[in-house]
Amino acid sequence: MKQQLITMLVLGSLAFPAAADEKAKKETKPRPPVTKKTPDAFPEGIVRFNGMLVGRLVKKDVETGTFLINVDAIPRVWRNSKAENPKSIVGKNVIVNGVSGKWLDVLLVVKEGETLECEAHHVRGEQLTFPGELLRKVAPYDPKDYPVLPEQFRGFNGAVAAKIVKKDREMFELIVQVDRVIDTWKNNRAKNAKTIEGKQMMLAGFWRRKEQYHGLKVGDHIEVGIQHIGMRSEHLTVAEFIRKTEGIPGKRPVARSKETEEGGLPDGMNGFLGSLVGTLVEKDVEKGTLVMKVDAVPRIWRQNRARKPKSIIGKNVRIEGVSNRLLDVLLTTRKGETLEVAGRHVRGNSLTFPGELFRKVAPYKPEDYPVLPDEFRGFQGMVSAQIVKKDKTMYGLIIKVTDVNRSFNGSKAKKPESIKGKTAILSGFWRRKDVYGKLNVGDRIEAVVRNEVTGTDVLSVIEGVRKVGESENPKKERTEKPREER
Repeated sequence: MKQQLITMLVLGSLAFPAAADEKAKKETKPRPPVTKKTPDAFPEGIVRFNGMLVGRLVKKDVETGTFLINVDAIPRVWRNSKAENPKSIVGKNVIVNGVSGKWLDVLLVVKEGETLECEAHHVRGEQLTFPGELLRKVAPYDPKDYPVLPEQFRGFNGAVAAKIVKKDREMFELIVQVDRVIDTWKNNRAKNAKTIEGKQMMLAGFWRRKEQYHGLKVGDHIEVGIQHIGMRSEHLTVAEFIRKTEGIPGKRPVARSKETEEGGLPDGMNGFLGSLVGTLVEKDVEKGTLVMKVDAVPRIWRQNRARKPKSIIGKNVRIEGVSNRLLDVLLTTRKGETLEVAGRHVRGNSLTFPGELFRKVAPYKPEDYPVLPDEFRGFQGMVSAQIVKKDKTMYGLIIKVTDVNRSFNGSKAKKPESIKGKTAILSGFWRRKDVYGKLNVGDRIEAVVRNEVTGTDVLSVIEGVRKVGESENPKKERTEKPREER
């Protein structure tokens, strides 16, 4: 919850637009008033609940910060909720206590019979407690505003094509109508993902994608990578990417350049997730697309499912979905210049930009993207090395390994010594920035590293990095602001 919600603006919560009120009156059938003014028996299934309630205000006591609500829906259940059956509270009256501070202003102006949405959790007894995150007046309850997921879709992890039906700008959420399931990913737990097709669902997770969210409107067709984190919740979270598409997703003709028509995407790239380095061949800033000729595939990420990522080297590939601030990088990059771009294969002969890594780099040189010996892959242990180069933007090093000090239990390297005398990319300094800042080209170091992702040419620091000798002429290097950590 703490990661998903920010404090709502109180003034925005107090007023419900007149036009929206009139529309709600026309579309929503009158509901019988709640005549019972006392709480119902507290269901066992709601014990240790943590999530959101929607319901009508039955009565309130502003002085004590408590109110009685008749629950209509449980739209969101947080990951740390331990309630066995959250929906056992639907239709019942329940007391919510603990309202204080500015939230009392919201409670003060809401009338009995009007609808509230609030966060609540169960601590003890037969009441719920308001933790101080969200309390707002909303439109009268309409089931269409709170779609329920099919049981066999719960636990989904993958990509879907959908149409935006509604936006809730205050909560940064969408309601979408799912056209089809594009793909399921490694950690998918849905028993039958296709049960969502033709149905609506609530989509959240835009707090760190506000620019993209503001660029979407009702009626837009989108493709989006999502995950269902809380098995009892009715909302899904944007996990990887979201991009607009033209027309009906999956049925639109995709215009391709001559460069991409020849050969298409190799079969070994199906399910790819990683970064590509190559020269820019074509770009369309307005559409957020580019074509690049690939020189290297240095980084493979954990969710990659491609069997042969390097089968794309030497070929042209189309990447779609570049948006927002990163369009400035595309705009200022000229044909023939070199980029490092993250890409994900969802379907077809193109990759989708997942919104992580997009930067202009120096012209490709093989020594800047060293390839690990196959017999060293899967290594875990300690190495001695000398720093050859620093990549301050990515908080990375290129090192020349002088010795393999020892291998750890769990190392899968067939021949660890095969790395001796060779160079490698060393990453993992995002949380060791102080250490990284003190390292210079030429320094000799000892580091505990591992190569954990099949196919990647990157080693990651898993424990300490220790200087064992300094460069005789350390360079004073300008510090650059890095990109956000993945």
